[in-house]
Amino acid sequence: MLVLLQYNCIAQNTKPINAFMVTHTINNNTTFHIPNQPLFFQSNKTTNTQFSILHSADEYFQLSATILSVKGKLFAFGQEQIFNSDDTAGLNSTELAWLKEVVNKPKTVEVKQFHAVQSPNKSNPFFDIELEDAGKYFLPFASSIVKTGLSWSDSTFSDSSKFIHQYLILKVQDNRVTVSVLSDLIIRTSFTQSGQMIQQNLKGIARAERIYDLNTAKMLSESVSTKLSGSSNNGTDIIPLTIELKATSVVSWKQKRPE
Repeated sequence: MLVLLQYNCIAQNTKPINAFMVTHTINNNTTFHIPNQPLFFQSNKTTNTQFSILHSADEYFQLSATILSVKGKLFAFGQEQIFNSDDTAGLNSTELAWLKEVVNKPKTVEVKQFHAVQSPNKSNPFFDIELEDAGKYFLPFASSIVKTGLSWSDSTFSDSSKFIHQYLILKVQDNRVTVSVLSDLIIRTSFTQSGQMIQQNLKGIARAERIYDLNTAKMLSESVSTKLSGSSNNGTDIIPLTIELKATSVVSWKQKRPE
């Protein structure tokens, strides 16, 4: 049964942690359904991001997020491109210039009601569709409330995009909490590609399973599968497309040192 609950104090859930690392791996299969000539794009990407908690209060907290490394492969137009931010020589190429824009560039992320409020980078579609919501790293309830069968829902809005989330605690065992998340997605985004403005309108669904530590209310891992369909508009042509994403996240938490 769906219940309405008072969220746990955000400040409590961020202490005594002051930093954590997230390793995020995602596989992206995108098809542009051009008549008589469909285009297929495949990619896999692993991103390591360092988060530091700047400030926490009852209503919100602020994080500093720094992408430390990105590596993976992109297959498109019959060619494979390998990218690795640790390969400093490769970063000088035009094709990999986007890596310089995201790696080792700290940004501040504000989280309200356990969802991130941020302005995504619109310059590269490779990251726009795959942005992580940093609010999910904290379970919004105290351990005394958490139990199998507990369910709740919320929604988020960003520009003209909308996300509706339904949560269900599947089990509580060995100090681990397993949460199922079902999300309805409406995504409207725009970005610049090769000097051309692209607009995408997408609808779909995401199914996720998250594991939290019961005692600390911190996320340990997540697996998620997303299916989207819609269109891409470059101002001249409107092309139908479908996107399938499969992703995993693993979180490593660092305890705050005693003062």
